[in-house]
Amino acid sequence: MKNQQLKEQSILFLLSQNNFIVPEIQREYVWGNNPDVLERFLDSIIDKIGNVCDTCGTPKTSSKINMGFLYTYKPSYVNYNYERFLDENLIDGQQRFTSLFLLLFYCALKENRVDDFRDAIRYNELNEIAFDYKVRNLTHLFILDLISKIDNVEKLDQLLTSKTTWLLKDFNQDITVLSMLKALKLIVVKFKDRKEKYFDFILNNIKFYHFKTEVTNQGEELYITMNARGEALSKNEENKAALMFDDSNLFEYGAKWEEWQDFFWKNRDKNNLQSNSDNGLNEFLRWIQIIEMTLCDNELNTDEDEKIDEKSLTKKIVTLIQGEKIHLSREYFSIEKIEKYFKAVHYIFNEYYSDADILEKYSSVNSNLIKREWLSPKDKIISQIDSFRFIPVLYYIYRLLDENRVIKNQEIFRLLKYLNNLRRDTTVAKTINKQVINAIKLIDNLLEINTDIAKIIELDANLASKTLLTSEERFKFSVYLEKSNREDFESVFWKVEDNKIFKGKISPLLQFSYHYHAPEDFNYSKAFEGLNVSEIDLELFSKIYENFKIITEENENKLSDDIWASMLLTDYYSIRNYNDNHKIVNCESIEDFNLVRSKFFLMSLKEIETFTSAQDYFQNTFSSFISNYNSLNDLSNEEDLKKQLYIYYIALKNNNSWEYWKGKNFGVYLNPKKFNSFFDINVRFQHYKQKWAGADYNYFNDDKKQLIKFYKPLFNN
Repeated sequence: MKNQQLKEQSILFLLSQNNFIVPEIQREYVWGNNPDVLERFLDSIIDKIGNVCDTCGTPKTSSKINMGFLYTYKPSYVNYNYERFLDENLIDGQQRFTSLFLLLFYCALKENRVDDFRDAIRYNELNEIAFDYKVRNLTHLFILDLISKIDNVEKLDQLLTSKTTWLLKDFNQDITVLSMLKALKLIVVKFKDRKEKYFDFILNNIKFYHFKTEVTNQGEELYITMNARGEALSKNEENKAALMFDDSNLFEYGAKWEEWQDFFWKNRDKNNLQSNSDNGLNEFLRWIQIIEMTLCDNELNTDEDEKIDEKSLTKKIVTLIQGEKIHLSREYFSIEKIEKYFKAVHYIFNEYYSDADILEKYSSVNSNLIKREWLSPKDKIISQIDSFRFIPVLYYIYRLLDENRVIKNQEIFRLLKYLNNLRRDTTVAKTINKQVINAIKLIDNLLEINTDIAKIIELDANLASKTLLTSEERFKFSVYLEKSNREDFESVFWKVEDNKIFKGKISPLLQFSYHYHAPEDFNYSKAFEGLNVSEIDLELFSKIYENFKIITEENENKLSDDIWASMLLTDYYSIRNYNDNHKIVNCESIEDFNLVRSKFFLMSLKEIETFTSAQDYFQNTFSSFISNYNSLNDLSNEEDLKKQLYIYYIALKNNNSWEYWKGKNFGVYLNPKKFNSFFDINVRFQHYKQKWAGADYNYFNDDKKQLIKFYKPLFNN
């Protein structure tokens, strides 16, 4: 952008020198359909104008208000030698300029300055005007009718209440016309009772930097590029309007804005022809405001049960994180601040993203922790879970850059692993918006003492949310800080955290490693009571995990049916009376999450170490079980309900008819009607999950013939 092409010009000067045309390919005027945006824009003008004379109502200030940039280029038909007023196609600035045009029109009506308004826009009976949508016929006709037929506020009121006869029905099909009418209604509501006279000030003191691209093909190329970047330029205009900075910084702001936009353009989704830079840039600004609002929030209580006040700043942050209403506020931004955050984003997705040393150092663990698609989110914003694992990292790097501190990619990786792991925590997921805030505050507090995420265990208790600094995380961080071979521990722990069954929580194996040689004494402790960090045995822990991988080799996503069935032979299942005619056989919990914390499961990790596969282990379990029976008749004499269920499981699994999906608990009919069981005690079982309801479809295939067919050959041999 060359300085000689850039001029700061008032609306009056711009209209006196140019015929501004909104080209047909440009999007519709839409700010009237977004009252929040338009109202903020109008409020910012009122605030900047300030006090007025009590007597005459004219503004006391003569200072200018700069609205940012107008980008235009001359159409190819323009002849420099013969044209008095040169046509300029408006590339960027349509929403702001149209809104000011409508505001100026209303002020002219209210202040009896209609003739001055028509002179300023060079309106004449030949239907020419200095600002027009003339290539869009309906919009063009509406603007001309508006100016020619409305010369006082009473007539405008008639128009806005649909009491005019000249308003064509076809106008109701024009998006821009309808949006202009809505904008005028909002302007009337906001200004009708004000005593101020704004007409002259708007005309002479509101200014733009007007950037002209003189060469037609260059202008068209710029126009196409800018439109390709944006879903619509109005969103960028909205953000530019919301973030208007001091005039002294405006040139720098415009240049930086183009640099930021260009970065997100280059990082758009190139596989999607509709992708642009707008989503990425707007999302980037949202990240900044989430962080800055959080740093200003002194009301948040880290207790998860604490209800958020609907009128609090915390609630506004939560709403912004959810992406339901996104309003950028100038108080959280400056050119310098955005630029520093931009450098942080640039660092993450360039210097850090391409650091091969980190990938090599931790090659055995999942290192795909940063997703480049976050720079061009398909849904316009990244998910709340992704916000949790990324935005605190953005703030972390921003702080280090801002304070000229050394950035260590290994520490970034450690932070990313920590947040990425926590995102799978149930409490974090249920309170994700609050945890985004807590995580940002946690990083803010951490950086006051250190850059190593493990050091959060040294923070005062009130500075770290218990949800984010759980007993397990505290234990692991304590190990990392104490052990000289930290990277070895990290590699092993992170590899286990990545296991889909554990969902990031490796406390069962950590704690069991302390009781491996006396497993019968093991009791899981959520608080990690009685465990000495210095006594942890990494080699033994690794061995236990290898055993875990063997026993779960059938399915990496969940515990297998064989595992659950084997628990029927332990005290993980119990038999209870339900009523006189029914019993229930239920487990401590139907969730894999809880079973892996049970000593009955963990003891199997010691037992399986002599086997090379889960199949061999479970076959041995069955062989040991069936050896207790001498004949088929002996088997049918079994009275223990848990053992009966195990006997059913083995037979039904053989023909793929066991259905754990119906439930891992069992209701028992003690006196079933018209049923002849394989077992001498004639009972019948039903699956259920949480509460037994006795539905017939929950019976499993308990036909006596099934069991005889499967078990008889075992005893004949």
